[in-house]
Amino acid sequence: MKKSVAIAGGGIAGLSAAVFLAEKGFKIKLFESSPKLGGRAYSFYDRDRKMFFDNGQHLLAGWYKNTFDFLKIIGTYNDLKFQSNLEIDFLDTYKQKLKLKSSGLRPPFNLLSALISFPGFTGKEKLSVLKLRALMNGKSFDNFSNTAELLDSLGQTGNLMKYFWEPFILAVFNTAAKNVSVNVFMNVISKGFSDENGFKLVIPSNDLNQLLIDRAEEYLLSRGNEIEKSVRIIGAVLNSSDDHFITEDTRKIKADHFISAVPFHSFRGVFGNTSGPDHICAERLRSSSIVSVHIFLKDNCNLEFLKDNPLGMTGLIGTKIQWIFKKSESYFSVVISGADELGVTELSSEEIADLCIEDLEKCLNGFSGEMIKDYKVIKEKRATFIPDNESDSLRPKQLTGIKNFYIAGDWTDTGLPSTIESAIQSARICSDHICKTEGI
Repeated sequence: MKKSVAIAGGGIAGLSAAVFLAEKGFKIKLFESSPKLGGRAYSFYDRDRKMFFDNGQHLLAGWYKNTFDFLKIIGTYNDLKFQSNLEIDFLDTYKQKLKLKSSGLRPPFNLLSALISFPGFTGKEKLSVLKLRALMNGKSFDNFSNTAELLDSLGQTGNLMKYFWEPFILAVFNTAAKNVSVNVFMNVISKGFSDENGFKLVIPSNDLNQLLIDRAEEYLLSRGNEIEKSVRIIGAVLNSSDDHFITEDTRKIKADHFISAVPFHSFRGVFGNTSGPDHICAERLRSSSIVSVHIFLKDNCNLEFLKDNPLGMTGLIGTKIQWIFKKSESYFSVVISGADELGVTELSSEEIADLCIEDLEKCLNGFSGEMIKDYKVIKEKRATFIPDNESDSLRPKQLTGIKNFYIAGDWTDTGLPSTIESAIQSARICSDHICKTEGI
């Protein structure tokens, strides 16, 4: 008889844990409290505009190995667009167009060569690029309290911060360098340099539901697994002779193994009486928001003013908008990461739209707010947690003190920031431990 696993939470962590375990032959019972799967990575249908919107633009990287494994299982890996080499176009408030492009050299020389050849850097700054080799030689940086201090010690100042490190850190960590733990930063750098594809960017060619959610749900259901939406797990009895989850309608959900994949801010309310204090204290993690704005141009306008690159992505420098993603000839989206710290999250949609128009007019030749026909503002207020030094001590391991109870989520101790890869890596860790326990 198949061993069973009950999973509370149908976000990316819970969904990928279900897929990894189903592939190994386990019987899955997945419960999601909302009417949809996907958690913070989802698409929703806008009836007025008759189209799907992602809750935010999700950019992947070449080192997302667990994510790629998940997508290969559910059959959507080929829906990804990979760069052949790292290549990013930037526009600044002087309307200068600058390209960061790496060579085909082996790491770390691929990134170093891109930075040294970048036209926005002075000769002195290009010499400072060579100091980055210290990040790759296994040296300990425990004496620095945050990533901003570390980069400053390596001479990464001025345009090096403005044109590379600040956009990179905001995109990956959703906060400023001063808020990023050196440990988490170094883990990402190590992943990026782990192979020649590490720092290449990857963009889905379809929406998040099609890439991550729908096919995963189909995969699970086609193999006889159970998925219940709009069913909330409110507690558990574990480490007993009658282990079970408890649903809001008082059902007992029995299984051989149990996984919590609920968000960090919900964990205490569901499993506070089951798990230890090391897991509950994760509720003290601080959240950081991302704001996305989808912009549609009038019928007689197009995006000729946007410099195109193989992924249709452009970085803005010196503005609150950080990235533009071209969707079609008359539609693009912009992203503001770390929106809380920038004072954007609490603005009205109209105020955010005005801010975007001002930034775009500063950077884009030929763009005017008069060209806009329509826009849609999306705020993801708990998009990520802030990976500062305190978070290192708050993030729990996936294994608990209960032999058949595990915790998945990007907020668990993966050593990574709050990303899709962190969520799926946590799921892989839970799956691997369950398989090991069962001798698979």
